[in-house]
Amino acid sequence: MNEQEIWDRNLLRGWTNDIPIIVVAVLFLNEVKPELVTEKGQIIDSIEFRDFFIPLNLKRCLDRNSSGKLIFKGYGQTRPFISSRCERLNNCLWSGKYTEQELLNSIDAFRWRRHGASISNAANRKNSRKKSALRTVNIKARGLSNTNWNTTK
Repeated sequence: MNEQEIWDRNLLRGWTNDIPIIVVAVLFLNEVKPELVTEKGQIIDSIEFRDFFIPLNLKRCLDRNSSGKLIFKGYGQTRPFISSRCERLNNCLWSGKYTEQELLNSIDAFRWRRHGASISNAANRKNSRKKSALRTVNIKARGLSNTNWNTTK
């Protein structure tokens, strides 16, 4: 079994068990290169992990940073990780109609999007709009003293 198949299997199991994506990476490393993982299930050295993991150029795990280099964003749960990058695969997983083996056999048919600078910029804009919408509204005291609603509006 090659690295891509191991990653895909762990990714689908991570979705099923609703675990963080970094745990999926640790499970992958346990099978491929166990010397990078401690007995407690933590990555020994993040730089060594990055130097090993990124050159594998696995599908369905790497994103691009603002300079265009491939990176692994190892934070968050596996379900939103898959959902934000491949909605069709996420829908198939939620439906429960397909077995894990059926999805593994056809996983290359799903279109996978890598996150890049434009997606993170859009998320930042969305968060700033949310924050601005939550600001308090100040009503001048003069408006509070009116009994006629049309005047207060």
